[in-house]
This record gives sequence, C-alpha cells and structure tokens, in this order.
Amino acid sequence: MKLLAGPLGRLFPFLLWWPMVTRGTLRADLLAGFSGALIVLPQGVAFATIAGLPPQYGLYAAMLPAIVAAVFGSSWHLVSGPTTAISIAVFASLSQQAVPGSAEYISLVLTLTFLVGVFQLALGLGRMGALVNFISHTVVIGFTAGAAILIGASQVRNFFGIDIPRGTPFYEITRQLVVQAGNINPWVAGVGAATLVTGILSRRYFKKLPYMITAMIVGSLVASVLNAWLGQEATGIRTVGALPAELPPLSLPDFSLGALSHAFGPALVITILALTEAVSIARAIAVRSEQRIDGNQEFIGQGLSNIIGAFFSSYASSGSFNRSGVNYEAGARTPLASVFASFFLLAVLLAVAPLATYLPTAAMAGILFLVAWGLIDFHHIKHIWHASKAESAILAATLIGTLFNLESGIFLGVTLSLMMYLHRSSRPEIFPVVPAREKGAYHFEPAEGQPECPQLSIVRINGSIFFGAASYVQQALQQIDEENPQQKSVLIAAANINHIDIAGAEVLAQEARRRRRLGGGLYFYRLNASSYQFLRQGGYLKDIGEGAFFPVMTDVTRALYWTLDPNVCRTCRTRIFNECNSGILPDGLRRQRLLFATDGSEFSLKPREIAIALAGRFGVALDVATVVESPDDNELARTRLSEVTQAARAAGVDCVEITRHGKPAIREVVAAAAEATANILIIGRRPPRGDIKERLVGDNATQIIATAPCHVLIAGWQTPMWHKRIMLATDLTAGGVEAIDVTSQIAKATGAPITLLAVGKGEREAVKADAEHAAALLRAEGCDCDIRLAEGALAPATLQAAAELAADLVVLVGQRRHAIDQIVGALSCAVLVVKTGGDARDIEAAVAKQS
Repeated sequence: MKLLAGPLGRLFPFLLWWPMVTRGTLRADLLAGFSGALIVLPQGVAFATIAGLPPQYGLYAAMLPAIVAAVFGSSWHLVSGPTTAISIAVFASLSQQAVPGSAEYISLVLTLTFLVGVFQLALGLGRMGALVNFISHTVVIGFTAGAAILIGASQVRNFFGIDIPRGTPFYEITRQLVVQAGNINPWVAGVGAATLVTGILSRRYFKKLPYMITAMIVGSLVASVLNAWLGQEATGIRTVGALPAELPPLSLPDFSLGALSHAFGPALVITILALTEAVSIARAIAVRSEQRIDGNQEFIGQGLSNIIGAFFSSYASSGSFNRSGVNYEAGARTPLASVFASFFLLAVLLAVAPLATYLPTAAMAGILFLVAWGLIDFHHIKHIWHASKAESAILAATLIGTLFNLESGIFLGVTLSLMMYLHRSSRPEIFPVVPAREKGAYHFEPAEGQPECPQLSIVRINGSIFFGAASYVQQALQQIDEENPQQKSVLIAAANINHIDIAGAEVLAQEARRRRRLGGGLYFYRLNASSYQFLRQGGYLKDIGEGAFFPVMTDVTRALYWTLDPNVCRTCRTRIFNECNSGILPDGLRRQRLLFATDGSEFSLKPREIAIALAGRFGVALDVATVVESPDDNELARTRLSEVTQAARAAGVDCVEITRHGKPAIREVVAAAAEATANILIIGRRPPRGDIKERLVGDNATQIIATAPCHVLIAGWQTPMWHKRIMLATDLTAGGVEAIDVTSQIAKATGAPITLLAVGKGEREAVKADAEHAAALLRAEGCDCDIRLAEGALAPATLQAAAELAADLVVLVGQRRHAIDQIVGALSCAVLVVKTGGDARDIEAAVAKQS
C-alpha cells in the first residue's frame, strides 16, 4: 500500500481505484457511460464547429483523450473532452494563421494540442499544480463571457446567411451585420430561429429531454421541409454534411519550426485554461463525492491525454462540466464510466454519422447561440459588480481584452489579478482592538468607537509582514505615536500574521529600538511558532526583547500595565484594563480620585480651593458634585458646577460635573462618591449654630463621615490649604497601613513634612517601637517624618499636639467615632478621616438609615 501511495501510484493511479471495481460498480459505470455518450454527441459537433474544425474532430476529442485522462487522472468522476472555452481559444488563436477547416489549419491544431499536452505534463511532473490557484475566479468569468461573445459573433454568418469571411473580428462582424441587413437570407434565418426557439423551450419546459438534440432535430426538419418545398438553391440552406463513420484516424502534428512558433503562445494560454477547467471541475465534484483530488496528478492525466490525442486526430481537450456532472448524477462509481462513455460514443457515431447530412449549418448556429448565452454567468457578474469595484474592473478588462485578442485578454486578467493581490498583500489590514469585555476572556475585539488606552496601542495585523508590506507596516506603526505621542508602546495581536521575512523582521527590530528610545516598547501576542523561531534564529530578539512575546491564554494587558507611565494613568479615565480599576497605579501607589461636594454657598469657597489645589498636586481630574431636589432645579445645579469648573480650569485642572437629584442631600452625596469610585470625598463645614453635637462637628459632616465609602476630607469655611505640617494621629490599634498609604501620597504631592502622633496607653517602649516601624514605612516612601509620643485619650492628645505643632492638616483613622467627632469639631484646620477595612459598611444600609 505504501508503494501504491508513492511513485507507483503517481505513475499508474488506476491501481488505486481498480480494487474498488465490483459487479455493482461496473453496472453503475455502464449506465453512466451511456448517458455521457448521448450528451457529448451534439456537443462534440458544436464545439468542433466553434474551433473551426470538421465536426467529427469534436467527437474524436471525446474518445481516446477521455480514456487516457480517466486512467491517469485522480478524479473518479471527471470526464474530459472538447469544451467551449478551449474551442473558441483554438479558433481565435489559429484562424489568422491558416484557413479554418483546411489541412494546414488542422495540422496547426494538432501541433497546438501536442504542445498543450507537453506543458501540462511538465507542470504535473514538476508538482506545480498550485499554479492554477493564481487564476482568479473573476478572470475565468470575464474570459468565458468574452469567449461567449466571440462564439456568438462567429456564428452570425451561418445564422443569417450573410457573407462574412471567417476570422473577422467581432466588432467588424457587428458592423457587417448592420451593413448587410438587407442581404439576410430569411429561410436560413428562419431555420436558425426555429432551432433557437426550440432549444429555449425544450430547456425550460421539457428538462428531461436533451435540448440540443431536440433543437437539432426540429431545425433539420424545418430545413428539409423548406428545401423540399422551394429547393435548396432557392433557400440557400446548407448542411454540415455526412460524418465519416470510422475510428479516429492516426495523425501527425507539424513539428516544423514555423508551426511550433505559431502554436507556442496559444498553447500556453490553452494550457492555463484547460488546467483551470479540469482542476476546478474535479474539485467541485469532489466536494460532493468526498474524494480528495491531487491537482498534480490531474495535470499529468490531462497532459498525457492531449499528447496521445494529438496523434489520433483530437484537438485540445479538458474537463467537461456538463459531462462530468451528468456522469456523477448518473451514479458513476469509478473512472471506468468515462472509458465506457468513449466506447458508447464510437458506437453511436458509427450508427448516426450519415444523418449529419440533414443537419443545416443554420441549426448549428442556433445551437451555438444557446451555448454562448449559457456561458455568460450573469449571476456572478452581478455579484462581482456589487461586491468589489476592483474585481469588476479586472472582469471588464479581461472580457474586453478577450474580444480583441484572446491571449492578451487572459494574460491581462491574470496580470491585473496578481497586481491586485500584491497590492492587497502589501497593505495588510491593521486596525485597533481592545480587550474583550467578557469576563475571563484573553482575546481582543475591534475597537469600533470604544475607548482605547492612551499609552498602549493594541493593533491587529491580518497578513504577512514581508518585503512588499514592510514599509506599509512601518508607516502604520509610526503613525500611532505621531497621532498620539503618549502611545509609546504598541501591542500587536499577531495571531493572523502568517509569515515574516528578512525585510519584515528588520522593520520590527527597528520599530522596537525606536519605541524603546521613546520610553515604550513593541510587544506581540500569539505570534506563531515559525515566525518566532525565524526572529530568534536571525538574532532579532536582541532588539525586540525576549520578554516582548506572549503566548496564547496569557493575560498580556496585566503584564504590560506595570510598564505604563503612572503619571498618565493617574489622570486617565479610560481604564479599559482590569488592572486600571484595581486602584493601584503602575508605580505601586494608590490611584487617587477626588470628589468635591458643593452647595454653592460662601462656605464652600475655601474647601473648593483645597479640592482644586489637591487635584492639581495629584495631577488628576476633579469630580464635582452638587445636589438639587428635582430636574427643575438643573439651572441652579449648572450655576454651582460652572463656578467650580471655571476656577479649576484657571488652575489647569479638568473637572467632571455630576448632578444628583433627590433628598436628603447627604444620601445623594454618598451615592455620588460610590458611583464615581472616589478615594477622597472633600466637603465643607458650616459654622456651628445648633445643639452641642452640631457645634462640635456639624450634623451633615457627621453623617457623611459615618456613611461615605471612601476617605473624607473636611475643611472649614475659613480653612486654608495646608503647607506647614501634616499630623497623622493614631492610637496604633487599626487601620495603620491605609492611613500611612494615603498620608504618604498627600505629603509627597504637597511637599509637607509629617509628624506621626502615636497615642498609647501601654508600655512606652512598645508604643515607641510601633511608631518607629510606621515612621520607617513613611520614610521608605520618601516622606520627611518625625515621631511624637503621647499618652491618654486620642482626642485631647491630638488637639494638644496639633496646636503645639501648628499642623494645618490632621489625618485620623476612622475607628473611634466619638473621638473623631470631638477632634473635627474642635480643629480649625483641614481634617482627613481615613476609612479602613474595619469601617466598611453596606452603603445601601447606610442610605436607608439616612432616609
């Protein structure tokens, strides 16, 4: 079996299917062969007429070449023989070299057939079957449509009975038809019209009858009646003449230098056409029969069939779609069906050859008009026109070129197709993508208007990065940071990059070096193994970086998040990566988001100044919220917010305005902080007016501190921005880490020193040790920090130290509510209450309590 699958199977492919032959398959193949013989009889005569050959040559081309192609090809159902496209190609190529139908013309056709076979065999033995893939479907459709017009034009003389020399160009035929309109023979045209109408009606309403044979019979009967009535001299109706009832005679191609030179160019064109037809038809039927087709073996089979056919009076043949389709539908099981069809055809020829005497040429012209019309694929032409203007242009160019010169037409179409392919390949699709929104997804989806990271551009490249596309890819990558200088890093979703060559690798390495100088990098996600190995073997990873490649199912955005500029991330509101919403910046610091709640009164002016100053120091935008009872008060809300926005804009701070509707206002402020995911809520404090509790801190501030989901910064109506000293007051019981974190960031942003006030009731040495540890953490963050120890209750110790140190910002840990109320109510400076994990409470429950 291994031997059959190897060289022996390629030399004698029939050995692969011969074991499949049984009594049942023989019966099926006999029936299919008989059906195929009936189909090819009228077709062979018509196609030979198109090719400018005597009618019997079309039948000869369906005999021995079909047997050879079936035995040496790979398809079980492909049937070879004369085809329309090849026939018109033969006529168009050689009709200018010799008189069609003459001995010289026939000799040239045989030489052409031999050369076609040699070219096909050479391509098959050279394993070059993939070449047919470069002939686009559009070119084939355009060529076929052009060939159909040429077929119709070539039969105008026979259909209308006017004198037009053979080989006249189609445009001249059109002119002659108009000029000689008065010379049209009505009897000849009547026979042609009767044949044409019969074929159309038979094809539409009597689909089980072979419409070509039916039309020929009707046309022959009409011609016979007219000739019997008026006489052949009066009607001018000519007939094809009797066919020779004999086996295909031996023949010898003309191997002279002149004949070979005349046939060489057309042979190349017909080779392309024949192979395209044969392989395309074989593959189309193989899809239905579930058979694997070897394109190279089909080349060998077609080549041998034409080489041998050239010595048995056959002209160039190829796969026939009609005969192959009938063969499959009739139940053929092996290539023996094609062999049987050839023998049945010979028997039919011997029986009906004399009847061709009654077949008028006008009837043949009507049949060929039907064939020409069927060749024009209006459905696909319409589809191509609507789908692609570039493809439409190629189709039109091929069609028009075919009308003027068949060889030039198809070569023009192939050239234009390849040029379009190269143009598209040199401009691979490059478009931005973003991480997929599905939870746990690792892939990317087209951005399509979605926000993108301002620092890391993620693009997908669909296509190869080769020498033709290298410049385009380089330009596209450079354009990213030209349009947005902050996008110093690029991540390429590389799953669809098929191939990278030397030129492409040089561009990628150069781009990686350039982006590294900018402070970014070039990264790849899901680059295929072969491309990665090529870059490694070429030494390009030295420039790109070993760590720049991420395999499938890698959380690549998580890895690259830590390479981003934290200063940009600090003010970024896009946050398309999961890490962006973690609250931690790429430098490890906590992301700050400030929300200032204003009521528009004079008591919010100083807190507003603090909020704007702090946002400017942090380099973040400032969320500004106000609360009104209903949408009817939106004008009031806009006035309040615009005042803050204008002041912030003057200080170089951007604002995001938030309007809340409802009562009580405290609940809406807390809800606004929760929706904005604020880290610090900044509120003002009115002068005390009511009971002892309000005089201490203010009722609104008390409730906000209790229910807010974030830290709360309280500033009095006369409180200035701090610049002297920050005092972090803690009894070292809980919340120390969070307090140290937020205090260190505020201190670094404002440049103020820190005093750590440690209030303890235990052993002084233990308190001091804990304080030293906390201070060490602050100093590790780059803060200027000293320690102050105190004993007793937190509130009095804090108030005393704040007064002595002249601290203008006091940071408290929100664990001891009563002490916080006392401290906030008594201090005139700003107070930041740090909410810790122990403070976390359900916001909805807190809001319900407010209600």
